[in-house]
Amino acid sequence: MNERCDSLTLDSPFLVRLKAYMDERFPLFSHSSMVIIYFLANQFLAQVLGRPGEALQIGWFTPVGMLFLFCIFFHLRVFDEHKDYALDIVHYPDRVLSRGLITLTHLKLLGAAAIVIELVCALASGWAAVVAAGATLFFSWVMLHEFFVPDWLRSHFILYSIAHMLIMPLMTATIFSFTMQRPFWEAPWLFWAYAAADFFAFSNWEISRKIRMPEDEIEGVDSYSKHLGRFTAGYIAMALRVLNTILAWIVGVYLGLGWLYYGGLIALFLACLGGFLHFRLAPSRSTAKNLEAYGGAYIVLFYFVLAAELFRIHGVTFGVGL
Repeated sequence: MNERCDSLTLDSPFLVRLKAYMDERFPLFSHSSMVIIYFLANQFLAQVLGRPGEALQIGWFTPVGMLFLFCIFFHLRVFDEHKDYALDIVHYPDRVLSRGLITLTHLKLLGAAAIVIELVCALASGWAAVVAAGATLFFSWVMLHEFFVPDWLRSHFILYSIAHMLIMPLMTATIFSFTMQRPFWEAPWLFWAYAAADFFAFSNWEISRKIRMPEDEIEGVDSYSKHLGRFTAGYIAMALRVLNTILAWIVGVYLGLGWLYYGGLIALFLACLGGFLHFRLAPSRSTAKNLEAYGGAYIVLFYFVLAAELFRIHGVTFGVGL
């Protein structure tokens, strides 16, 4: 815990305590940056596939959809805090939430506000967005209850993680509906291929951030390195990166994308491979931690490469509607 958080007490202003919580568990800048580029890349892809030959458009639906997506990520964080609270107060007693500086009641109110904003954004965007948002919200609620088999699911950690990551294609589907004002099941197969690439990219990061050295494993806290071994977990993360890159490459071929896109994919893949090899040949606390950093940076730059290439080829107009 940093010195600033350590100095906080229950007498500190609520907004100061809330900022400390957000900095610790939901950094606004990094999440906002990821949401913006994640939404734009998938929005541009939906438009290229749904309205071929036309310029890309940034309209009112763009900030509305981004706000929706940001709130989804935040309410998922709130759900996770509720699910994991009993364990976190034991294993992470120095966190802002564990110290009671921010409480579950505070988060419940903030999460409820986020869900209300999500519903308003969806209602403003038409029935297709409402359906997609409803499906995503319902799945997040099922996740909160751990698919109603919490003990069994937690005893199957790999399946537990995969089941929770399945919300990512649903979140991508909401972008299609917000952008095209059409039901997500009408999205072309190439859009779903890229959604699968999204899934593998986020899954790589999810595994990478839970690979630890033996001395950093915490009794009672699951990690992929604990269940699979640190090197096996690393190999699986790289296999997901390969699948992610292959699918993204296929999408690029069908769309006729150019050197900027392929060069970006190659550079990103090599950077992640270099990080993994460094960890494999010189395993340490820092090289293990770097796997998470590479995975997180990849997600943002992966979407940036697609958005930038589609912008270069098709151009962008600004308007109020489709």
